[in-house]
Amino acid sequence: MAEAVRPPRRAKAKGSRTKTKEKKKSETLQREESDEVSLPKTSRELEIPTPACGFKGDGLKVLTDSQLQNAASGQNESEMFDVPLTSLTISDEGSLTWNTETLKEGEEVRACVGDDAVKLKVDPGDNVGTKVETPKNFTEVEENKLVQCGPSESTLQSNFSYTQQEMENLQVRETQKKKDKQALGFSSEVLQNVPLQSSCEAKDIFQPPRVKKLYPQLPAEIAREAPALVAAKSLFRNERLYPELPSQPELVPFTKEQLKIFEPGSWLENVESYLEEFDSMAHQDRHEFYELLLNYSRCRKQLLLAEAELLALMSDCQNAKSRLWHFKDEQLSVQGICADQVKVSGYHRYQRVEMNENALGELKKLFDAKSEHLHQTLALHSYTSVLSKLQVESYIYALLNGSALLRSFTIQGRACKQTESFPSDLCQLKECISVLFMFTRRVNEDTQFHDDILLWLQKLVSVLQRVGCPGDHFFLLNHILRCPAGVSEWAVPFIQIKVLNNPSGVFHFMQSLALLMSPVKNRAEFLCHMKPSEQKPSSSGPASGTWTLVDEGGEEDEDPETSWLLLNEDDLVILLSQFPFHELFQHLLGFKAKGDYSPETTRPQEMMKIFAFANSLVELLAVGLETFNRARYRQFVKRVGYMIRMTLGYVSDHWAQFVSHNRGLGLAQQPYSMEKLQVEFDELFLRAVLHVLKAKRLGIWLFMSEMPFGTLSVQMLWKLFYLMHQVESGNLEKLCVTLPPAECKKQLQDPEHFVNFEKCLSSMNSSEEICLLTTFAQMAQARRTNVDEDFIKIIVLEIYEVSYVTLSTRETFSKVGRELLGAITAVHPEMISIILDRVQDTIDQVGMVSLYLFKELPLYLWRPSASERAVIRDWLLNYNLAMVKNKLACVILEGLNWGFGEQGTLHLDQAVHAEVALMILEAYQKYLAQKPYAGLLSESMKQVSYLASIVRYGETPETSFNQWAWNLILRLKLHKNDYGIQQNCPTVPFSSTVPDMTESPTFHPLLKAVKAGMPIGCYLALAMTTVGHSIEKFCAEGISLLGILVQSRHLRTVVHVLDKILPLFYPCQYYLLKNEQFLSHLLLFLHLDSGVPQGVTQQVTHKVAQHLTGASHGDNVKLLNSMIQAHVSVSTQPNEVGPVAVLEFWVQALISQHLWYREQAILFLMDQLCKTAFQLMQEDCVQKLLYQQHKNALGYHCDRSLLSSLVSWIVAGNITPSFVEGLATPTQVWFAWTVLNVESIFEEDSQLRRVVEGELVINSAFTPDQALKKAQAQLKLPIVPSLQRLLIYRWAHQALVTPSDHPLLPLIWQKFFLLYLHRPGPQYGLPIDGCIGRRFFQSPAHISLLKEMKRRLTEVADFHHAASKALRVPAEGSGGPPASQAGSPGYLTSPELHTELVRLFNVYILWLEDENFQKGDTYIPSLPKHYDIHRLAKVMQNQQDLWMEYLNMERIHYEFQETVGLWTQATLESHSPPCSLSVQLDVTDPLLGERMSVSPLEGMNA
Repeated sequence: MAEAVRPPRRAKAKGSRTKTKEKKKSETLQREESDEVSLPKTSRELEIPTPACGFKGDGLKVLTDSQLQNAASGQNESEMFDVPLTSLTISDEGSLTWNTETLKEGEEVRACVGDDAVKLKVDPGDNVGTKVETPKNFTEVEENKLVQCGPSESTLQSNFSYTQQEMENLQVRETQKKKDKQALGFSSEVLQNVPLQSSCEAKDIFQPPRVKKLYPQLPAEIAREAPALVAAKSLFRNERLYPELPSQPELVPFTKEQLKIFEPGSWLENVESYLEEFDSMAHQDRHEFYELLLNYSRCRKQLLLAEAELLALMSDCQNAKSRLWHFKDEQLSVQGICADQVKVSGYHRYQRVEMNENALGELKKLFDAKSEHLHQTLALHSYTSVLSKLQVESYIYALLNGSALLRSFTIQGRACKQTESFPSDLCQLKECISVLFMFTRRVNEDTQFHDDILLWLQKLVSVLQRVGCPGDHFFLLNHILRCPAGVSEWAVPFIQIKVLNNPSGVFHFMQSLALLMSPVKNRAEFLCHMKPSEQKPSSSGPASGTWTLVDEGGEEDEDPETSWLLLNEDDLVILLSQFPFHELFQHLLGFKAKGDYSPETTRPQEMMKIFAFANSLVELLAVGLETFNRARYRQFVKRVGYMIRMTLGYVSDHWAQFVSHNRGLGLAQQPYSMEKLQVEFDELFLRAVLHVLKAKRLGIWLFMSEMPFGTLSVQMLWKLFYLMHQVESGNLEKLCVTLPPAECKKQLQDPEHFVNFEKCLSSMNSSEEICLLTTFAQMAQARRTNVDEDFIKIIVLEIYEVSYVTLSTRETFSKVGRELLGAITAVHPEMISIILDRVQDTIDQVGMVSLYLFKELPLYLWRPSASERAVIRDWLLNYNLAMVKNKLACVILEGLNWGFGEQGTLHLDQAVHAEVALMILEAYQKYLAQKPYAGLLSESMKQVSYLASIVRYGETPETSFNQWAWNLILRLKLHKNDYGIQQNCPTVPFSSTVPDMTESPTFHPLLKAVKAGMPIGCYLALAMTTVGHSIEKFCAEGISLLGILVQSRHLRTVVHVLDKILPLFYPCQYYLLKNEQFLSHLLLFLHLDSGVPQGVTQQVTHKVAQHLTGASHGDNVKLLNSMIQAHVSVSTQPNEVGPVAVLEFWVQALISQHLWYREQAILFLMDQLCKTAFQLMQEDCVQKLLYQQHKNALGYHCDRSLLSSLVSWIVAGNITPSFVEGLATPTQVWFAWTVLNVESIFEEDSQLRRVVEGELVINSAFTPDQALKKAQAQLKLPIVPSLQRLLIYRWAHQALVTPSDHPLLPLIWQKFFLLYLHRPGPQYGLPIDGCIGRRFFQSPAHISLLKEMKRRLTEVADFHHAASKALRVPAEGSGGPPASQAGSPGYLTSPELHTELVRLFNVYILWLEDENFQKGDTYIPSLPKHYDIHRLAKVMQNQQDLWMEYLNMERIHYEFQETVGLWTQATLESHSPPCSLSVQLDVTDPLLGERMSVSPLEGMNA
């Protein structure tokens, strides 16, 4: 690489070495050992990036390796070196090669370095003239001195000091002044060479090889002046070593010519040379093979004519045959008289045929002519056609078989050693291929001839592809590019390019791409036989299929007279697809053979080579943009633009990885600093953008918005942003050179700039404008670190002005601008403040559209400052509800994140929550104080956003504001229990003391609202003040406020209040359970949510109440249930009250109501509580409370008057009271399970079951009813229980109505069989007389019930059998936390459990149907296996352990988490960016960048 070039060092005298001995020791450690200088066989002359001096033509000698070795590693940096004038080439390994060819006389050497240019001319004589061209921007530097070596050898030698910074900048920064030259008295005859030394800071000093002196000694007087010059120079260089001196000059990127040092391929220049070679062999109209093909073509044409003539003769014969016979229809009539004297008549119709003698003669002649033509002419032409074809194939065979090289490739299919006849053989092969291509460029209607040509061409091309060099592939590509349109249908396989594992693969790829992208010369000459006049004329009517391409302005894009010359777009697209861009990028980015990608191992030299190569690739693709700048090639040009974008994308990703791996490591000792590499990448990006901007008509500006702006420097972003505003000026390249980034920034911030930008937009179409604005947005989103806020701000303001303020554009771009601003602010949320400030100034012009804008912005990321909140407060309080500013304030407050951030803390401070709450209260008091809106009105409507309510649903401003205020007020975190430790969120950082509403002046509006009884004020008082944080104050003041909320029908608000308050009371429940006012408010809440007037269901029977209330309950009851389950979930955590306290509180609160078991809302909540208790194995706490109430309902612990009325009520025919009214309940199964277990405990405690079973065993003639009455008399029960209330019947009825998929169904059947298969004989001293259950089912009604149970068991078994065949999938739409979702397998039961349940219910069927084993003499272990004798024995032994293995606990847990998730969803905010926001990824993330680079290349197929 260029960094490895070291200039030669002259040999110093001993005296000079002695003087610098001590200095050498200190500098030796800072120098690197010089690399060996190799002498390759060939070299390319490159421009020397330093001032060059003239030499005599015969003064150069060949340097040997020993002369090029480093012999003075400790020499002083300011020493002068001899450099022979040679041509330098840089190999891939970075070594320096020397071209030893002597300069010819009169040869002119020009070294272009940056902006300076030095011209040297070697004269035939001994004199050397030096001419220095001074650039325009040249400035004199006082410290630039003429440096000479010491006078030890009395010679002035050619001296060059190469430093690393010189190789980076390639500029001559210092030039000797003329007056210094005159003062020294140097004459052109004596001064053979004037040394020009560049003094740039160097981090790494390379030591040049020592070479032989080439010049005579200088006069003594000149030598005596040298020390002063040396001293001055040394002082200057010593001073530049310290950091306090001025910083380094501005880095300048390499020019395109300088980049050729790293990528020396001259692809475009080589096109002409390959074209000349192609032209020399393309025209072979006098070739022997051409004559053979032409002869074959003539024979085929004659054969086709003969076949056409034969067809004509056949047609004539057919016509004559149709005239040979003439048919006539005739009819005969016959009349006669029958024997019965009846007159009869008959008719006979027939055809008469006559031969046409003339037609017969004509047909005979035609048959003779046809026979003659078939046997003579057609046979002859068929023979000559086959013969000529054989001649062609024989020639091809001789060509391929006559050469050993070609024969080896044709027969063996592999390469052999090249022979001496290779050039001539290859030349003959290419000539034949040219001949075949000539026939593809002719109008030929003979498909057979065309197919033969393509077949022969394919054979010869396949041989050439295997035996030829890349130049032969270019020969084929040149032919293909000069074939008529449609060439892609047959010539695509002729382009075979392989980059990986191919030494010349990159050269082949790039040169082929250059040929494809360059204009095709002489195409009209090659297609001269394809002119339209020679083609078959086509109709010009509407159905002719002829299309005229027009551009966007409606004008024709091309000349119809020459359009026939052009290739089809499909041809170009398919040809481009033959280029393996994925292999090229893999090679470019350093992918290993196995696909390993290690960007961290890239060295700066390799990074510079990647930039140089990418620059060459972009330049070639840019040529294609210019070549195919036609409307007919729009899609192809888009593909080329995509390739440019993809090239920049891969290089950008690789560069981002390089920067991330080398950040902080320091590249001080590397050849190229990070700053230099960044400059080169910026320049590469700039060149690519300029090419894309030029092709604006072809729709590839779309790719501008996809460019990887994230890796650009801030200065380049400013420059690109400015250039995109000047796209219509047409002088973009000139602007790039003349305008520095600082000036770009200054002009962009000029107020007049936007006026010019509006004019620029007016000249574009809408698609270009959208692409341009999208590009601006992508530039603003790209950088996430080191952000220039001024840059983001100006982009945001421009997009806002175009989309919302400018009259001519806002109607078109309001939606696009809204999405773009949303995307920018998603990356830079602080820009919302800029937009708000601008909207404040222009809201009168923007109007209602601003609402849609802020609805789109990611306000949940924004944290408004105090001043911005003051603006929102002003809009909310000082403008009425119909004003845009008021509505905008509502939209902004609604969009803010009132929840928790990523760190688990409040996104907005708690003080902001309190401030906004009081702000909403003031606005509510101002606008709705005189118009109280009931909670039912707001909560009955679907919860929609504020903007949707005012726009889509057409509600009045008051209604929309009321709903908005309540929705927002409930989102604010105002109470200390608002998501404290529940849902794994940290406690809100409240102050130690909760403010008192009556003491703080800030709460004056709140105090006023509470006194006025405003519901919103009551809620805020409970949420913010001591009323809701103190048990005493809540009991004294808060319950009445809660009652106001219930009575005003703000039921959802009531649930939120209970969520905040109840955690205070769970440890001391009696405060609320003994408070009649609180219980009445709770009951009223349940009534209002179900829509039934209070007390109605308590005044009617159960059956009537069912028709009144139905089985439904309101959404707020569901929400209340979710809140209760959430409290249960939190109570299970350490240091909490425990689930028992929560369950007991709610059970007592619900069953304290009179006839509570008739309220559907209460039954729903009780069912959920029983389910939770079962899941947590805390059923005892619920059963204990229900057991006590059950005994009270049956007359225990009550006075005599109440007992007598209850007895009379039962005697009248009513059933004994039960919490499960009716025989069973199909909806509240969990509640029924708990109640039946409570009743079962009562049966056992009262010994009712034991006595009834004993009576049935002792008295075999007793019916269950008789046994029940006998037991009641024996036990002296206060109430005679009804027969239907016996548990064996209760479990049977409940098993019938329970849904088949309910988790409790197997256990309900188990409970039934524990009673049905019970053997009570031994308990009473009697022998075992079988199971007692059959004695309960002897009446006709009970026998029918038993049959129904058997049928039901079969149905359940069928259900689980069908369910076991279904696939198990996770449930969707889970509202639970992600952790619970991850651990929960889903809602559907596993097929294995269904299979087990099928087996269990089949066992149940056997137990119920087979009465033989129920007899006393059956030996249970002798039963078959399918009776499940193990479980049967347990049942008969009355073992009460539940079979939990058949219970679907995972479904129970899932449903619990789903219920808790409903409350979490209602309280915790979740913000996700809209899908329309195309936020760019952070390309500096190492893992992400590597995936971005690797994954597209693995699946890419260009």
